Amino acid sequence: MMQDKKSILETLQQASGCVFLSDVKMQAYHRQIYHALQILKASQEMQIHELVEAIKGMSQEKQNIYDYLDLFVMWFRDVLLFKATREIDNLVFKQEINYVKERAQKSSYEGLERIIEAIHTAENRLRANVNFDTTMELLFLTIREN
Repeated sequence: MMQDKKSILETLQQASGCVFLSDVKMQAYHRQIYHALQILKASQEMQIHELVEAIKGMSQEKQNIYDYLDLFVMWFRDVLLFKATREIDNLVFKQEINYVKERAQKSSYEGLERIIEAIHTAENRLRANVNFDTTMELLFLTIREN
């Protein structure tokens, strides 16, 4: 599991050109990736009250929300890429291939496009100081519906 997280971080580092400064920050980012993946994996089956709980957990880390949204976009990019090509070579989350396959089967191309658009819309709303909880609820409902 730790090796998988390191490979994700290395891929993200290469893609973004960032350099991670310390093990403490890397560990925090590991937790963030893990938390984001847990939410995404369960989002299809989550009940409304569970979505609200996930949102409350994320609202405690508002300063990191844009990182979460970036991870969400990368996850759904992987799902879309896998759905289109059936190849795992270019996926960021290669170790999560079973969940990527499952999500690709459940979601249409249009649904994945709506999800990615909803993530970008949520980011814009948060930058415009729209209520955090409402913005995230709308995002998760869109993810769940598509």
